Amino acid sequence: MPDAIEKMRGFSLPEVLLAMLLMVSVITALGGYYRNLALGNHQLNQYRQLWRYAWLQTQRQAQPLPEGWESQRVETSTQSCVSINVTITAPVGKQGHMTRLHCPVKL
Repeated sequence: MPDAIEKMRGFSLPEVLLAMLLMVSVITALGGYYRNLALGNHQLNQYRQLWRYAWLQTQRQAQPLPEGWESQRVETSTQSCVSINVTITAPVGKQGHMTRLHCPVKL
């Protein structure tokens, strides 16, 4: 029995320190990766929201914008078509520009 207990040894101190260093490195890298994914997703959502509001402003009847958003809308008419140019500014300062042409359907 004493031989079996003597053979049961744990990890050495350098092995434990190396394992802890590897574990901390992996956790830090995964945390940075997650942060970058979250930041990219947030920027993509802001981009989509900017273009969605720009699209709504190019409709014949413009929808009101939420507080903090600004838009400049210019309508021009040529013959029976209406061209609507919109420049929209998000609260964070990003801008988008969209133009849409509305022409009546002739049957």
